[in-house]
Amino acid sequence: MRDVIEDDKSDLYMSGRRSTLLKNWSDHGGRKMLKFEEIISKFQIEGEITDVKPLGHGTVNHTYEIVCGGEHYVLQEMNHIVFKYPTEVMNNLFLVTEYLHEVIEQEGRDPQLEGLTFIRTKAGNQLLQTENGSYFRLYRMICCGEEMEKPTTPEQAYEAANAVGVFHRRLRDFDSSQLGVTVPKLHDMKNAMRQLLDAVRADICFRTSDCQEQIQFVLDRSKKLNEIQEAIESKQIPKRVTHNDTRYSNVLIDSDSKKAICLIDLDTVMPGASILDFGDAVRAGAATFTEDEKFGNIELDMELFRGYVQGYCHEMGRILTAKEKELMVYAVWLMTMESGIHFLTDYLSGDRNMTNFSDERQNLYRAVNQFFLVLDIEEKKEQMDEIVAAVLMKK
Repeated sequence: MRDVIEDDKSDLYMSGRRSTLLKNWSDHGGRKMLKFEEIISKFQIEGEITDVKPLGHGTVNHTYEIVCGGEHYVLQEMNHIVFKYPTEVMNNLFLVTEYLHEVIEQEGRDPQLEGLTFIRTKAGNQLLQTENGSYFRLYRMICCGEEMEKPTTPEQAYEAANAVGVFHRRLRDFDSSQLGVTVPKLHDMKNAMRQLLDAVRADICFRTSDCQEQIQFVLDRSKKLNEIQEAIESKQIPKRVTHNDTRYSNVLIDSDSKKAICLIDLDTVMPGASILDFGDAVRAGAATFTEDEKFGNIELDMELFRGYVQGYCHEMGRILTAKEKELMVYAVWLMTMESGIHFLTDYLSGDRNMTNFSDERQNLYRAVNQFFLVLDIEEKKEQMDEIVAAVLMKK
């Protein structure tokens, strides 16, 4: 399942003899200039490229806005180091987005405006693989949309959570077993603990002695990390289609109304527990600061939390099982613990998963911030449960 550009590697990149439009345009990072005309010509669109510019602030994929034939598209060069199974990722994307299109049409709405539309190559494939091993994909740009910034009001939190809820509701009847597991052991807390303890024992950077308090913090809570996995195994929680990266920046909102349009960045779509998507959205969006800010002062904003609960339950309140409802607050706690464990493990392992940082202790600071947030969630659990119960009572 490959669509290979037959030209040699040199023909895949601009040689400097190209048009005035592109001759001075290059990707950040000092890479050779991509030959966009050659790449775009392999997809099922027509017209002349009239504009190209970098898009977004993502650090995983290289993303560009392309204007071709008067239409706006998003071209991405996929990072196949991060995503080791790009064809499986794209198969998941096509299955989910094509299903979503059908559901949106059944609702009497426009799928071109409320979901991602991926475009196949002229050979009929989902992904373009070049001779030099690069992978490209193309989808239509939703021009009225913009990425959401961190919520600061309950109304914004509602929209962020509503996008997650709409995604889950529209896919509630989709058979998640059709999807491949493209990120093995994601949210597998037994594996996360195993990796942490391996890093502690190896101590390759001699950092363990400085992290005893943080390590003990995790060990004290280690027996509480598996409730959702156990609920899935006992069939109390169904496996649903999950997004697995529901931070606010992956919510596309209308530039004018600021209402949520849809979730974007679907690379990690897989079978999973939907309340973990809810929990991660709250972790990232309802905290008073991000993990990189205000060391030690982070806590959960309860009004933002209420907005997240209302937005999510507006769509999923009548669909969630009793066990899912019971574990909604726990899911927030768990995703915060998981985030802190990953940051701590990476710090002890020599920051293998971090390339850009200003302080060699940044991963440790991030872990500590997440653990402070865990403490705040533990203190506010009763209040959080009351908010969830009150919102669900109205559904």
